[in-house]
Amino acid sequence: MKYILRKNEDRWHKQDSWKKSAYAFVPYQTNFGELCGFAEDVVAGGQGFGLHPHQNMEITTIVTRGSQRHQDSTGGESVIDASAVQTMSAGTGIRHSEFNASATEAVHGFQIWVYPKKADVVPRYQQFRFRPEEKRNRILLAISPDEAQGAVAMNQDACFSLSELEAGHSVRYRLRLPDAGVYIHCVSGAATVAGETLGAGDAIGVYETDEVAVSAAASGAELIYVEVLLQRGITL
Repeated sequence: MKYILRKNEDRWHKQDSWKKSAYAFVPYQTNFGELCGFAEDVVAGGQGFGLHPHQNMEITTIVTRGSQRHQDSTGGESVIDASAVQTMSAGTGIRHSEFNASATEAVHGFQIWVYPKKADVVPRYQQFRFRPEEKRNRILLAISPDEAQGAVAMNQDACFSLSELEAGHSVRYRLRLPDAGVYIHCVSGAATVAGETLGAGDAIGVYETDEVAVSAAASGAELIYVEVLLQRGITL
C-alpha cells in the first residue's frame, strides 16, 4: 500500500465577501489519477455561481449542508441537498449555474472534477438520491461505471461513495476498479484511514492496495470516497 496525504493546510484557501473555498487540485495542473478538481465551498445565502460554460469534463456536486439550486443548458433544473449527488457530463459543451437555494442560510458543498473517458459526448445531467440512514456506518455507492446498487454512471471509470460514521465505527473500503486508487476526504469529525489521522478538511489518496481500513474517532466522521484510475499518475 502507498498513499499521499493532503492535509487541510496543503489546500489552496480563498475567501471573499460571499464564499469561502478550499481547493485540493486544480484541473490541468494537479491531479490524483483522473481526479483533477476537488473544491470545497461555503456559499452565503442568496449567492452562487452564475451561468458559465464547461467542455469535456465530468463534474460532480455533493452538498453536505443546506441546499443548492442547479440549472443547465440541457434543461436540467433541480435543488440539490444532503440527500443527493449530482453528476454532469460537460461533453461538447454545457452551461450551468449553481446558487444557494436559501436566501439566509449558507450552503456547504463540494464540486469534484474528473477527466472524461471519451471526448465530445452529448452533455447530460444525472442525480443519485438516497436516504441519510443509507450512508450511516456503511459506505454508500453513488456513482459507478456498472451502475451497481442503484448508482448512476459518469463518462469515466470512476466510483464515488459516501459514509457517515458514528463514534468508534469502522468500515473497509474495497476498491472496485483495476489499477486504481481512492481519494478519501474527511468532511467533518475525524477518522483514522490507512493508519493516518484525518481531521476536517484532510484527505488521503491510497493506491496499490485492494482495500483501505477506515475508523471514526470519538467525534464520528463524514467522508467522501473518489476511486479513479491512475494512468495519469499523481501531480501535487
